This record gives sequence, C-alpha cells and structure tokens, in this order.
Amino acid sequence: MEIERSKAQALTPEEVQHLEKLKAVVAAALADGVLSEDEITQIKSIIWADNQVTYEELRTVHETLQSLMGDELPLLDWRRN
Repeated sequence: MEIERSKAQALTPEEVQHLEKLKAVVAAALADGVLSEDEITQIKSIIWADNQVTYEELRTVHETLQSLMGDELPLLDWRRN
C-alpha cells in the first residue's frame, strides 16, 4: 500500500544532507547490532536538531533499520557508561 502525502514538497539540499547524516549515524550505531545509550542520544539529537521530528526522519531511521537488521530488532545496551 502506497501512502501519498498531499503536501509533499521536494526536499531542499540541506534536508537531503541532514537525512544522509542521520542515515550514516543510524547505520554506524547498528553495525554491531546493539544500540547503546550514547548512540540513541546521538540519533535523537540529530532528529531533534530543529526542535521537530519529520516524517522523512522517521522514515529514514525505519528504512535504515529495516535494510540492516531485517525483521530483527537491535539489542539495547543497558550498561552504565
């Protein structure tokens, strides 16, 4: 099922660069299959850098997670740093 957004506009070069950075950080964080508290904090800080969460950011995280992990969920590292 394809979902279309009626107000969808082309992304600006800055937005594309932001999403590419987010994707790279998520991919690096998932490299070992474990998300640490620091990695989660870093991902959140990129997403919230402009004080809002966009559909494109959520989609980027989801698609990166899906492409690297498939149906498996990453483990969470609960150890204190």
